[in-house]
Amino acid sequence: MIEFHPSATAASFPVRERRALFGGTFDPVHRGHLAMATAARDAVGLSRVIFLPCFVSPFKNTAQADPEERLAMLELALNELDGDWAEASDYELKRPGPSYSWETAHHFAEVFPQIDWYWILGTDQWEQIEAWAEPERLRLDLHFLVCTREGTPVRKRAGWRATALDFDHPASASAIRNDWSLAREWVTPAVRRYAEERRIYGS
Repeated sequence: MIEFHPSATAASFPVRERRALFGGTFDPVHRGHLAMATAARDAVGLSRVIFLPCFVSPFKNTAQADPEERLAMLELALNELDGDWAEASDYELKRPGPSYSWETAHHFAEVFPQIDWYWILGTDQWEQIEAWAEPERLRLDLHFLVCTREGTPVRKRAGWRATALDFDHPASASAIRNDWSLAREWVTPAVRRYAEERRIYGS
């Protein structure tokens, strides 16, 4: 684990509860997503990880599964985790239009100001973070947990709080959508049954 953030002494900040937001399309949620959340929790002592399926991503085409299906699959997947540390939120699904991360982060920071908020993402998203809407708000509200693949270096950004986590999992939602046979290995049994019963991905 590699940390880089503005310098501060340990006494500068009292110990506060840490929670993380994990946004995405989750079309479908897979074991890689669950492994990322687990790695982030273990690395910085998160008490809770909140999965946030987006209504419409500013960076992706319309999801193949509808919002209710993606939320239902998330809830099924999280039920298979050990312990009660992860939850799925419909916050972004209830808001019209593209889901902007800064609005979501600002909402949670305002509602729970006593919490230190983190955001889980991969290196590909971290590389584009300054192209996200309102990057300055993101920088102020969040500490980023950047999951790397195969030793990919994580860029340092002046003034941003970030922790780089060594992480590697082959699962890919797009690959699963294109070849449902991969779901047997990369998707949890309950999610697989749900998708197959509804033939969401042509399964």
